Amino acid sequence: MADEADRGRYLTRQDLEAVIQRAAELETETGGAVPELSERDVLRIAGEVGLSEASVRRALAEHQAGGDLLVERGWITRLCGSGLVETKRQVLRPADEVRLELESHFQANESLRLVRRTSSASLWEPDRGIVASVMRGLDVFGRGYQLAKNSQAVELDVVPLSDESCQVSLTTDLGSQRAGWFWGLGVGAGVPLAALASVVIVEVSELPNLLAVLSPGILGVTVSFARAGYRRSVEKMRLTLDGLLDRIEHDEPLEPPRPAWRDLLK
Repeated sequence: MADEADRGRYLTRQDLEAVIQRAAELETETGGAVPELSERDVLRIAGEVGLSEASVRRALAEHQAGGDLLVERGWITRLCGSGLVETKRQVLRPADEVRLELESHFQANESLRLVRRTSSASLWEPDRGIVASVMRGLDVFGRGYQLAKNSQAVELDVVPLSDESCQVSLTTDLGSQRAGWFWGLGVGAGVPLAALASVVIVEVSELPNLLAVLSPGILGVTVSFARAGYRRSVEKMRLTLDGLLDRIEHDEPLEPPRPAWRDLLK
């Protein structure tokens, strides 16, 4: 009878997620060992509950993407916005081929050097060598070096979805640009404000109260201008990353076309 009653019950997808999550919580509370599952086990279990293999592989790829090589912490993120810019794309090309092409591009055309590598992710920073710095400064070949000039680090994640497709994620750290905008405008507004405060406190005793009222407004305007300027930097970097993934997706050369010699002299 119990078996017949169990066979008569059906769970929606939301019910299934809630039951599995609660069962895992109960298992943890009772001290039971939670087994580690291979990707093959996950695919088998997902198939038993009616999930397609393609959807599960994509979910696994999204879970694995982002090797946590670039991590943000601290109050500055809440005040000024995230310093990380990320874009991702599903590409119908083999993962190894895409990874090799992007890493070669980073070294040859973006003046980046490898810092760390995990199973699916790699971390790159601008090459600080004298020759590389001079090449970026002169930029005689018109490469731009957008990633090396405008970001502190670049994280590349390439996760296979199948033998002929992968998910590519690019993340850049714009922390130095963010700090430049907020410190620059902060100093620009703070120095005149401090000078004015020193004058009025000495000469006019009634004005410090007015200054105390105006200061939050001045600070708010400064932060707003800094946010707007930094937002433009984020949009420009996102456009650069999307363009790179566009060329990867369509199997086009990653190196941008070099400008004519007349353009280099402008």
